[in-house]
Amino acid sequence: MSTAPAIPVGIPAPPALRPMQLAFLAAAVFIVSVGYGGLLPVLPAWLALQIPQADAAEVARHVGFLSGAYAAGVLVGAPLWGMVSDRVGRPKILMAGMVGYVASMLLLLVPAMDSLSAIYALRAAAGLCVAAVVPVVSALVAEHTPQALRARRFAWLSAASLVGFFFGPALNALAERAG
Repeated sequence: MSTAPAIPVGIPAPPALRPMQLAFLAAAVFIVSVGYGGLLPVLPAWLALQIPQADAAEVARHVGFLSGAYAAGVLVGAPLWGMVSDRVGRPKILMAGMVGYVASMLLLLVPAMDSLSAIYALRAAAGLCVAAVVPVVSALVAEHTPQALRARRFAWLSAASLVGFFFGPALNALAERAG
Protein backbone atom coordinates (compact mmCIF):
# COMPACT_ATOMS: atom_id res chain seq x y z
CA MET A 1 0.00 0.00 0.00
CA SER A 2 1.39 3.41 -0.91
CA THR A 3 1.71 6.24 1.54
CA ALA A 4 1.00 9.91 1.00
CA PRO A 5 4.00 11.84 -0.27
CA ALA A 6 5.97 13.52 2.47
CA ILE A 7 5.89 17.29 2.70
CA PRO A 8 9.31 18.62 1.67
CA VAL A 9 11.52 19.89 4.47
CA GLY A 10 11.03 23.59 5.14
CA ILE A 11 7.45 23.72 3.83
CA PRO A 12 4.89 23.85 6.63
CA ALA A 13 2.01 21.39 6.52
CA PRO A 14 -1.26 23.00 5.51
CA PRO A 15 -3.56 23.74 8.45
CA ALA A 16 -6.13 21.08 9.26
CA LEU A 17 -9.77 21.77 8.49
CA ARG A 18 -11.87 22.83 11.44
CA PRO A 19 -15.27 21.16 11.88
CA MET A 20 -17.16 24.23 10.61
CA GLN A 21 -14.98 24.38 7.51
CA LEU A 22 -15.65 20.72 6.82
CA ALA A 23 -19.38 21.33 7.37
CA PHE A 24 -19.28 24.18 4.83
CA LEU A 25 -17.56 21.96 2.28
CA ALA A 26 -20.06 19.14 2.87
CA ALA A 27 -22.89 21.69 2.53
CA ALA A 28 -21.53 22.78 -0.86
CA VAL A 29 -21.61 19.17 -2.09
CA PHE A 30 -25.08 18.73 -0.57
CA ILE A 31 -26.44 21.84 -2.32
CA VAL A 32 -25.31 20.84 -5.79
CA SER A 33 -26.70 17.34 -5.23
CA VAL A 34 -30.06 18.72 -4.05
CA GLY A 35 -30.23 20.84 -7.18
CA TYR A 36 -29.60 17.91 -9.48
CA GLY A 37 -31.90 15.55 -7.60
CA GLY A 38 -34.60 18.18 -7.22
CA LEU A 39 -34.75 19.18 -10.87
CA LEU A 40 -34.69 15.73 -12.43
CA PRO A 41 -38.18 14.56 -11.33
CA VAL A 42 -39.89 17.75 -12.53
CA LEU A 43 -37.95 18.02 -15.77
CA PRO A 44 -40.27 15.83 -17.89
CA ALA A 45 -43.41 17.81 -16.99
CA TRP A 46 -41.58 21.10 -17.38
CA LEU A 47 -40.26 20.11 -20.80
CA ALA A 48 -43.74 18.96 -21.85
CA LEU A 49 -44.93 22.51 -21.13
CA GLN A 50 -41.97 24.00 -23.00
CA ILE A 51 -42.47 21.74 -26.05
CA PRO A 52 -46.24 21.17 -26.23
CA GLN A 53 -46.05 19.40 -29.61
CA ALA A 54 -43.62 16.77 -28.25
CA ASP A 55 -44.78 13.26 -27.45
CA ALA A 56 -43.65 11.35 -24.34
CA ALA A 57 -40.76 9.68 -26.16
CA GLU A 58 -39.37 13.01 -27.34
CA VAL A 59 -39.66 14.52 -23.86
CA ALA A 60 -37.86 11.48 -22.43
CA ARG A 61 -35.14 11.87 -25.03
CA HIS A 62 -34.64 15.51 -24.06
CA VAL A 63 -34.48 14.59 -20.37
CA GLY A 64 -31.70 12.14 -21.22
CA PHE A 65 -29.86 14.61 -23.42
CA LEU A 66 -30.16 17.33 -20.78
CA SER A 67 -28.69 14.94 -18.22
CA GLY A 68 -25.92 14.25 -20.73
CA ALA A 69 -25.31 17.99 -21.20
CA TYR A 70 -24.94 18.34 -17.44
CA ALA A 71 -22.57 15.36 -17.25
CA ALA A 72 -20.57 16.67 -20.22
CA GLY A 73 -20.16 19.97 -18.40
CA VAL A 74 -18.77 18.11 -15.39
CA LEU A 75 -16.52 15.96 -17.58
CA VAL A 76 -15.06 18.93 -19.44
CA GLY A 77 -14.99 21.28 -16.48
CA ALA A 78 -13.40 19.14 -13.76
CA PRO A 79 -9.87 18.96 -15.23
CA LEU A 80 -10.00 22.60 -16.31
CA TRP A 81 -11.15 23.86 -12.90
CA GLY A 82 -8.56 21.61 -11.27
CA MET A 83 -5.74 23.25 -13.24
CA VAL A 84 -7.09 26.72 -12.52
CA SER A 85 -7.50 25.96 -8.81
CA ASP A 86 -3.86 24.84 -8.68
CA ARG A 87 -2.87 28.31 -9.90
CA VAL A 88 -5.32 30.72 -8.25
CA GLY A 89 -6.36 28.80 -5.16
CA ARG A 90 -9.14 26.38 -4.38
CA PRO A 91 -11.36 28.68 -2.27
CA LYS A 92 -11.78 31.15 -5.14
CA ILE A 93 -12.73 28.41 -7.58
CA LEU A 94 -15.11 26.84 -5.06
CA MET A 95 -16.92 30.16 -4.55
CA ALA A 96 -17.02 30.83 -8.31
CA GLY A 97 -18.48 27.37 -8.86
CA MET A 98 -21.16 27.83 -6.21
CA VAL A 99 -22.17 31.27 -7.52
CA GLY A 100 -22.22 29.99 -11.10
CA TYR A 101 -24.25 26.94 -10.13
CA VAL A 102 -26.89 28.95 -8.30
CA ALA A 103 -27.04 31.48 -11.15
CA SER A 104 -27.47 28.74 -13.77
CA MET A 105 -30.28 27.18 -11.75
CA LEU A 106 -32.05 30.50 -11.15
CA LEU A 107 -31.79 31.44 -14.81
CA LEU A 108 -33.91 28.39 -15.63
CA LEU A 109 -36.77 30.29 -13.97
CA VAL A 110 -36.41 33.36 -16.19
CA PRO A 111 -39.19 33.35 -18.82
CA ALA A 112 -36.83 34.64 -21.52
CA MET A 113 -34.72 31.49 -21.03
CA ASP A 114 -37.50 29.07 -21.94
CA SER A 115 -36.16 28.06 -25.35
CA LEU A 116 -34.86 24.53 -25.63
CA SER A 117 -31.38 25.72 -26.62
CA ALA A 118 -31.24 28.00 -23.55
CA ILE A 119 -32.24 25.10 -21.31
CA TYR A 120 -29.48 22.94 -22.79
CA ALA A 121 -26.95 25.73 -22.35
CA LEU A 122 -27.98 26.29 -18.74
CA ARG A 123 -27.78 22.58 -17.90
CA ALA A 124 -24.29 22.38 -19.45
CA ALA A 125 -23.33 25.53 -17.52
CA ALA A 126 -24.63 23.96 -14.30
CA GLY A 127 -22.44 20.92 -14.96
CA LEU A 128 -19.42 23.15 -15.61
CA CYS A 129 -20.05 24.91 -12.30
CA VAL A 130 -20.53 21.66 -10.39
CA ALA A 131 -17.14 20.65 -11.77
CA ALA A 132 -15.73 23.62 -9.86
CA VAL A 133 -17.38 22.45 -6.63
CA VAL A 134 -17.18 18.69 -6.06
CA PRO A 135 -13.58 18.02 -7.19
CA VAL A 136 -12.30 21.19 -5.50
CA VAL A 137 -14.02 20.21 -2.24
CA SER A 138 -12.35 16.81 -2.48
CA ALA A 139 -8.97 18.44 -3.12
CA LEU A 140 -9.39 20.78 -0.14
CA VAL A 141 -10.32 17.90 2.14
CA ALA A 142 -7.39 15.82 0.90
CA GLU A 143 -4.93 18.67 1.36
CA HIS A 144 -6.12 19.77 4.79
CA THR A 145 -6.90 16.47 6.49
CA PRO A 146 -4.45 14.25 8.33
CA GLN A 147 -4.12 10.92 6.58
CA ALA A 148 -5.67 9.05 9.52
CA LEU A 149 -8.95 11.01 9.08
CA ARG A 150 -9.07 11.21 5.28
CA ALA A 151 -11.22 8.13 4.59
CA ARG A 152 -13.77 9.16 7.22
CA ARG A 153 -14.02 12.67 5.81
CA PHE A 154 -14.41 11.43 2.25
CA ALA A 155 -17.17 9.13 3.50
CA TRP A 156 -18.94 12.15 5.00
CA LEU A 157 -18.65 14.01 1.70
CA SER A 158 -20.11 11.03 -0.15
CA ALA A 159 -22.93 10.84 2.39
CA ALA A 160 -23.66 14.56 1.94
CA SER A 161 -23.90 14.01 -1.81
CA LEU A 162 -26.19 10.98 -1.55
CA VAL A 163 -28.45 12.66 1.01
CA GLY A 164 -28.68 15.64 -1.33
CA PHE A 165 -29.72 13.41 -4.24
CA PHE A 166 -32.54 12.01 -2.05
CA PHE A 167 -33.46 15.32 -0.44
CA GLY A 168 -34.07 17.12 -3.76
CA PRO A 169 -36.97 14.91 -4.90
CA ALA A 170 -38.35 14.78 -1.35
CA LEU A 171 -38.35 18.57 -1.27
CA ASN A 172 -40.34 18.54 -4.53
CA ALA A 173 -42.88 16.14 -3.05
CA LEU A 174 -43.27 18.33 0.04
CA ALA A 175 -43.66 21.45 -2.07
CA GLU A 176 -46.27 19.72 -4.23
CA ARG A 177 -48.29 18.70 -1.17
CA ALA A 178 -48.03 22.16 0.35
CA GLY A 179 -48.92 23.86 -2.95
